[in-house]
Amino acid sequence: MAALSACSSQSTVPETQLPREVSEWQTATPTQVEYSDANAGEAEYDSQSNEQLVHWWEGWQDPVLNELLEEVLENNPSLSSAGINYQISLLQAGISTSAYRPKGSVSAGVSESGNEKDHNTSFNATANVSWELDLWGTRRAEREKAEAASERNLSELQAAQVSLIAQVVQTYIKLRNAQQNKLLTEQAIELRQQSYDLARWQHDAGITTELQQAQALTLLKQTEATLPAHAQAELEAIQQLQALAGGKLSNLEQLKNHQELPSASELPLVIHADLLRQRPDVLAKELAIKEQTEALVLSRHARYPSFALSGSISSRSQDISDLFSADSIVASIAANLSYLLFDGGQLRQNIKIQQLRLEQSLESYRSALLTAEQEVAGALTALDSNQRQQTSYQQALESAELAASLANMQYEYGLLNFSELLDAQTSLLNSRSSLLNNQSAVLNSWVQLYRSLGGGWQGLELPSYASTVGATSE
Repeated sequence: MAALSACSSQSTVPETQLPREVSEWQTATPTQVEYSDANAGEAEYDSQSNEQLVHWWEGWQDPVLNELLEEVLENNPSLSSAGINYQISLLQAGISTSAYRPKGSVSAGVSESGNEKDHNTSFNATANVSWELDLWGTRRAEREKAEAASERNLSELQAAQVSLIAQVVQTYIKLRNAQQNKLLTEQAIELRQQSYDLARWQHDAGITTELQQAQALTLLKQTEATLPAHAQAELEAIQQLQALAGGKLSNLEQLKNHQELPSASELPLVIHADLLRQRPDVLAKELAIKEQTEALVLSRHARYPSFALSGSISSRSQDISDLFSADSIVASIAANLSYLLFDGGQLRQNIKIQQLRLEQSLESYRSALLTAEQEVAGALTALDSNQRQQTSYQQALESAELAASLANMQYEYGLLNFSELLDAQTSLLNSRSSLLNNQSAVLNSWVQLYRSLGGGWQGLELPSYASTVGATSE
């Protein structure tokens, strides 16, 4: 609460917690990731961050993915809604200081009175001007609060862009993974069918027993049973992408065409702790502190006296031609000073409430910073683990391919029984599937890492609904 006591009628934004250095994080070091604790200047950090995070998905060299993201970012309804919120905040920022600008109004009228013999017509016109003087900097505080709110809404919009990009890329990975699993399953069914045909022929020829034929048929049917699940996953991914794109996809046929998983960029990613403060959601929490600081100032200003000036010019005449003559015009000017003597402690209680809300916003920022660090560290750990598994799965596949080839050769020469041949084939099929699924896991880990670093919004245009039409004015 010591930071709060420093806030007087002149706003003083409390200092915020700095992120811990990367060397203090409890995490692994994946391939293609470097850590930096160097005390570089803020401008250097910003430039470095932009180079790494701007359109990071384009480093995957997948034109279909690039086109898909462009379409989703343009048509996603949730993103458009966030853009409208930002536009509303800009308009509200323009309204916030209007109470401290001069106000004026004019009115005119005509009236008739009398009877059939005595009929009178009179004309009148009045102009009023009023102005509440800003003696305590209330207008400045209102403006600062409104600007912080609009900047916070912009950061929330950018955070929505980051989340949407990650969601689209992960769904795209799911689509390509389902398509490749579907292809592997079809190849597995073909291999299982060949083994079953061989077992059936040998059984019909009296060479083997019915047991081998039943084993081959069991494996064939079990493999066939997995095919619908991959087709379902493919269809669900396309449906999800359609929904994210606002219901329509211009490159739908390209998405339906089977394509291999994209490859992550081979460029190294340099991570430093200050990146966490550049995350849009963390920045939004920091701007909320500034916004609440001004709210606290305004609550204190409510206890101060107010001073207003008002003036009016009126004219009345029975002849409209004399309405604006000097003899018809009456002018007046007045000054008003008001001060609230007692209100049962409402204003004092409101100040305490705003102080607590400021303390709450500080804790919310601290929580967001810790969550960001946890998410980055978790993504790094997952990426390192999946990369290590990828090496093992690749070696396992190479070994399984060799074992399957040797098993076929030895079976032809009668050195291996049919069950051992089936085991070698099963090991080969499982190794192919494991390697493919782990490739998807590696890509998803990269996506999560970029998302946790707040990557994606840099360099993007704002949605059309977020056009800056309500800039704050003096």
